[in-house]
Amino acid sequence: MYGLKKILSIFLLVSMASMLLAACTTGNETVVKPEEPPIQETVKTSGVTVFDLKKKYGSEQDKALMPMYNVPRDKVFRFEFHSPIWEDTNAVTVHTDIKAEEKSRITTMSNYPSIGDTNVLEVSSVWPVLPAIDPSNEDYEKGWGNAPIYYIRINYDMDATTLTKLKKPIIIPFTVKSDVEVPNLKYSISSDGRFRLNWTEVEGADEYRIYQRSKYLDSDAITNLPVPGAEERYGEGTSSSVPGLIGAVKGTELKQFRRFIIGQYNEDNYNMLDRQNEEVNGDYYVTAVKNGKESSLSNSVSTFSLSAQLPSTLSNDSFMNLKLYDNAASLPKKAKIIFIDGSVASRDVIYDTNVKIKQDGDTEIPYTIKNTIMRGFVYVQHVTEADLKALAEAKPQEEDSTAGLVETENTTNYVPNPDVPTVIEAPSSSAEQAESVEEAQKKNTKQKVDEGNQQFVPAPEVIKDIKINADTALEEYLAINMLDVQENISLQAFPEAQNYEAISDVMQEVVYQNPLILDLKGWRYDYDTLTLKLKYEEPADAIKSKQEEIVAEANKVVATIIKPNMSEEQKHKAIYDYLNDNTKYDRAALANAKSNEFKKVDAKFNDSFSTYGIMVKKVGVCASYAAAYKMLSDLAGLEAIVVTGDMDGVPHAWNKVKLANGWVNVDSTNNATNSGVPYLLYNSSDKIAESLNFTLSKEFWRDTEISNFAAKDGSKDYYVANKLEAKSLAEFGSKLSKQLKTGNTHIVIRLGAKIDRSDIVEEAKKAISGLPADKQEEVSMGSLSNYIVVRR
Repeated sequence: MYGLKKILSIFLLVSMASMLLAACTTGNETVVKPEEPPIQETVKTSGVTVFDLKKKYGSEQDKALMPMYNVPRDKVFRFEFHSPIWEDTNAVTVHTDIKAEEKSRITTMSNYPSIGDTNVLEVSSVWPVLPAIDPSNEDYEKGWGNAPIYYIRINYDMDATTLTKLKKPIIIPFTVKSDVEVPNLKYSISSDGRFRLNWTEVEGADEYRIYQRSKYLDSDAITNLPVPGAEERYGEGTSSSVPGLIGAVKGTELKQFRRFIIGQYNEDNYNMLDRQNEEVNGDYYVTAVKNGKESSLSNSVSTFSLSAQLPSTLSNDSFMNLKLYDNAASLPKKAKIIFIDGSVASRDVIYDTNVKIKQDGDTEIPYTIKNTIMRGFVYVQHVTEADLKALAEAKPQEEDSTAGLVETENTTNYVPNPDVPTVIEAPSSSAEQAESVEEAQKKNTKQKVDEGNQQFVPAPEVIKDIKINADTALEEYLAINMLDVQENISLQAFPEAQNYEAISDVMQEVVYQNPLILDLKGWRYDYDTLTLKLKYEEPADAIKSKQEEIVAEANKVVATIIKPNMSEEQKHKAIYDYLNDNTKYDRAALANAKSNEFKKVDAKFNDSFSTYGIMVKKVGVCASYAAAYKMLSDLAGLEAIVVTGDMDGVPHAWNKVKLANGWVNVDSTNNATNSGVPYLLYNSSDKIAESLNFTLSKEFWRDTEISNFAAKDGSKDYYVANKLEAKSLAEFGSKLSKQLKTGNTHIVIRLGAKIDRSDIVEEAKKAISGLPADKQEEVSMGSLSNYIVVRR
């Protein structure tokens, strides 16, 4: 024999997946409190104004109007131009998505108010978007409808005396007045794959109603199909555009979806379950009901993009409940799980061996399917105590990385409260009040922007030593203020940022791409005061002290590892190798986050979730690794960004770097030290990343620009370049044999195609049989995702 029993037990039963390091966080608890601190009076500045920043980016002359909140449901918008506008009936359009592209354009009526008056254009709704929340409430069938936010697009300069098309159209968000405050809707996916909805509480609400839009196939279909969202005007005028009421609850969470169908169903009360996430499908919305009145729809949560993470049922060939097996050795180690998008994946079966063996009948052994709630019983005819012991030893290890990304919490209201005025600081004189809402907003916008442009920008000491990552005046303005640990940031100079979608998008980019923004606990935008309000984990002086330490250490590292004659590719490898050789993953911090359900971490672990952890303390989780990699790249003059998404369904952060062949993926967290797999995702294309179950999200950059970072060329991927990828069983055997003959003691080969694991074991036996007899017993083998790891 040559260690094959050892190989089989380690490879099939003790998964190396516990080493996958996908857990990371960037903050923790809620920001908002009833009392807000006063705006700081003393801020050190360098004499640079907001207007100076705008000139730097060439945006000082950009046209903009502030959003119009809480307009009447039947509002007719009136726009006055200084030139005849009749030549283009598309001068003003209305959309449901902030990008205001043609596919999101809704049907409107454009009129001139009087004959011969071609300088004034009136725009009104033809039929409502997302109609009939409550069929008994006729208001919901009228006017603009129930989309959370709408966007007016103005294509011509209203101040020009001749018809002049704008290079950059003016986008004006507006919301429709709601009788009741609108909840903010969010979702979560538990570690056992259960989908949940939760929302913010509306004070005094009697109940909350849940609505759903979905597409249905035949009764046997499991697929979760996408429904048209904001980018496709919610499928205006189609059957899928109408939200259907599926039930109501008193609290602010929905856990059990089936109970709306069959009563008080509770998954936890069943001893046998072969399915979960039943009835989870399409898009969801929530409304609040108070004193007999119902709010407008909340923002939506789409399950389509999540459906590959949501287990649905055991496949027919994996159905195990009450099945009879001859002996314990014949029990399946894996079960095929179907997800709500119809995809299939294998999950470990975990058997409960704390059972009493029946001498005169079949022994009942309970089981669970890992990372699901699916469970049941199997019967085994012949069982011994040795069998149970072997089964217990074969139980897959608990994964250390079943954690989720705990983002800095954004508690901004998606839809402003009903008491937020349509026009900020509306004119007070009777003459001005006679103006249209649109003219008043135009005048007030100019006044506010002019005032905001004269504000001075802070001058934190640290910006002398680092690169500020920004592409617009707004981004640099936000980055500088957060680097200076400001708690209140006025946005009156930036009308384009004053709605949920816009400010959330730009804040995510600024926070992720500026690694010295530290300890940001959470934030919200105040619609009344046009102020961004932020909370930090520590006082400003403590954070600034950390910034100085990070810069000093990073400069020291770069001076040591980066040599003058290095190519960009060599410099990136030097940074990767430095992190592998000098840092380690903080599993204690991860365990703490897990114990707190990933909603917060104890203060003593905060550093492991920021640049300070890896850069100074040399320990951290993936957010810290990605930020440190970005920091070192910036100082070395390299192009790199932080990206977010998930790995094997677990939220994760890594980097993209720019080489001569374009952007590539680099994951410095899952290195040889932390995962046992060297260069697991290194210089890889998006296609390779996807094959390794990395999924990119949109949270690291503005949505409209994410395509700029597509990684298309995988030729420099570590396993491709070093010929360590096998695309067939024979190729795997050949490469393993070659590596064994060279004397390597730690061999990693990546599978570039789907190959049955049992066939891999048989092929490994053949390769190992070529070793001397005394060396064969020393070999062990394991797997990590698509990687086969062989140790001698």
